[in-house]
Amino acid sequence: MQMLRNGIFMLLTATLLIACSPSNSPEKIAETYINAVLANDIDGLMATLDIPASQHDEQDALVRGKLSMMLADASARAIRSGGVKDVSYSEPEYNDEKTHATMIATIRYKQTDAPVKRENISLAKTADGWKVSL
Repeated sequence: MQMLRNGIFMLLTATLLIACSPSNSPEKIAETYINAVLANDIDGLMATLDIPASQHDEQDALVRGKLSMMLADASARAIRSGGVKDVSYSEPEYNDEKTHATMIATIRYKQTDAPVKRENISLAKTADGWKVSL
């Protein structure tokens, strides 16, 4: 009986922690964005971008085409450099209203002579949560 009570307590505690954790923070969106770029995942990348709804349909094909070229280049760079060793992120720097944030992602590759890539990420707080601004 004690074991069942402890199990239920741990389950409720885990649920509370998950429910209270910010699921849409600038840090998580920046990480999702970089992971989508490195995985050559256009749909995952598009989900992180701040594209106004009024322009979404008409510019979707154009944006997807340009981003697909960017993803192919990033993927080729990672392959040439032996793959990604690790990615680190700076702390977000917010504007006064905390509606915009900037971060830097530092990508290190497995080859020791490969240059370190620094990616500046600009984020905006939208009605849908934090999104990457292009």
